Amino acid sequence: MPDLACFSYNRFFQMSTFQRVAIIFITMSYYHNVLGDMKKMSKKSHVEDFEGVTVLFEALTTSPNDDNWQVFSFPNNVKHADNIPRNCTVVYLKECTSWNKCRQTCYKTGATSYRWFHDGCCECVGGYCASYGINESRCSQCPEPGCDDDSDEDEHE
Repeated sequence: MPDLACFSYNRFFQMSTFQRVAIIFITMSYYHNVLGDMKKMSKKSHVEDFEGVTVLFEALTTSPNDDNWQVFSFPNNVKHADNIPRNCTVVYLKECTSWNKCRQTCYKTGATSYRWFHDGCCECVGGYCASYGINESRCSQCPEPGCDDDSDEDEHE
């Protein structure tokens, strides 16, 4: 089997049919196993708490003027000291981001916690939420189109 690091288009066609099939199979297996299973990755996440500044987070999310995120707000069953019903508010960054960028962005917004999904989606969680907000990757532009194998299958069914 040839060294794939030194692989070229011309060398591919100089190989036997068996070698070409083997390379295609290995490449397809790699993409399916390593890069192709984004649905499973979107269910796994990393969470962390901050001290947070709930007033800042609520101010930023009440009248969002930032095209980089999407706000979700919903009632929750958490009792607060003042007995005033509060909605849980979370922010999803629209584009995929690294774990560290997610952490920094959420910290700067005053979030009390964040959830970074292994597909690159970032959720900043407000102070009136329980259990780190929504346990679902909902970033509108993440994962990037074409990265989710199941999306193609759903279109053909």
